[in-house]
Amino acid sequence: MEFDCKKITQNILKNLPDRTRTVISRRFSLGKSGKPETLEAIGKSYNITRERVRQIEVDGVKRAKKVLDNSEIKDEFKKIKSFFEKKIDACGGVKKEEKLLEEVESNEDKNCILFLLSLADGLIKEKEDDNFYSFWTTNKDLISSAKKIASDFVSQLKETGNPETIKGSYLNYKEKGGKADEEAFCSYLEISKDILKTIDGDKIGLKSWPEVNPRTVKDKIKLILKQTEKPLHFKEIADMIFGLNESLIGRSNRAKKLHPQTVHNELIRNQDFVLVGRGYYALKDWGYNPGQVKDVIYQVLNSSEQALPKEAIIQSVLQQRMVKESTILLNLQNKKFFIRDGEGKYKIREA
Repeated sequence: MEFDCKKITQNILKNLPDRTRTVISRRFSLGKSGKPETLEAIGKSYNITRERVRQIEVDGVKRAKKVLDNSEIKDEFKKIKSFFEKKIDACGGVKKEEKLLEEVESNEDKNCILFLLSLADGLIKEKEDDNFYSFWTTNKDLISSAKKIASDFVSQLKETGNPETIKGSYLNYKEKGGKADEEAFCSYLEISKDILKTIDGDKIGLKSWPEVNPRTVKDKIKLILKQTEKPLHFKEIADMIFGLNESLIGRSNRAKKLHPQTVHNELIRNQDFVLVGRGYYALKDWGYNPGQVKDVIYQVLNSSEQALPKEAIIQSVLQQRMVKESTILLNLQNKKFFIRDGEGKYKIREA
């Protein structure tokens, strides 16, 4: 994208009255990289009401449009408008503001672009609210329909309780009579504050779900173990959380570094995780039982209706613990808990 949006903006502003120029500049944070100022903040500095500031802003936008109509920058402005119109239309006529501006590198340029788009007839901005992010559309009738599609999908996710593949979600939408194409469908979902893609980008779910948006150390450990589908050493988990945090940094300000001992402490105190080897942990949901090797042997023998040979015990324990066979045999020699019968098989010692 090669537009001199700053030059166009400056050409417009210099043709506005002083106070109007200042209000517009502060409302859109023009010439700065920060956030736009509120009506109330600007009103206090001028000792006028926020409604009066709003009126000045509206008048300023009208004046700016007239400047464009009689300026040599008119053609350049049309190129900018056409570029973003095409981006919005390619996504079904609705595009989340953040996504629309993702190709614009600096925040200062983004502010200029947003100001220029506000002058473009046919482009409509829907402001952010509690449920939806700011987004732009080329058709005001799409505002309510896009919001409904996103809201219906949130309700669907609450019913299923699990993240869904993007492809599967779209096919389900089509089966219910949906008319939008897949790119438009995804663009509509992006405007919802409740919906988020999983870290790998393969599925989509509710932002409040730990498997979609892990926040705590526990959430991140569970996500990593589920993804790898095997027990891991706590140091390896800490390294993988470092990589996970780098992926999450774009969503919010999360610390990227995590000490291995912090991970180990969480694994020790949380009953969702089971120590299955020296420093190795697994999810309890996988069928691993807590306890030491002797406790696992006890569980194996307790679940059997008859004494078991050492080979069968070893095989069963190795499914639960990452230990050497000699460790299992050593624990079997504990006569306080186990005895061997005349056939050389083992059973629990009666109290």
